[in-house]
Amino acid sequence: MRITSWISKILYVVYSLQVGLFLLCLPWFHFWENNQLLYAYPQLRPLVSNSYFKGAVLGLGIANVLIAIHEIVHFKNASKSFFE
Repeated sequence: MRITSWISKILYVVYSLQVGLFLLCLPWFHFWENNQLLYAYPQLRPLVSNSYFKGAVLGLGIANVLIAIHEIVHFKNASKSFFE
């Protein structure tokens, strides 16, 4: 594995973890239902406050975290050949 692909893998894992954790936490903060977008488009408020929609966003966060974990596991296996 070349150094550029090694760095890009690390950046991808960090990005996936950040997006996943952001999507896990975002629906439960107060600004989820009180933000500038909902003031501009009040017809979106029923959708955003729907528990199923919050669950879908949470599910996307879980998927991103699982992708990051998968990449970490495979990164460790691939990096052994790089460092040996």
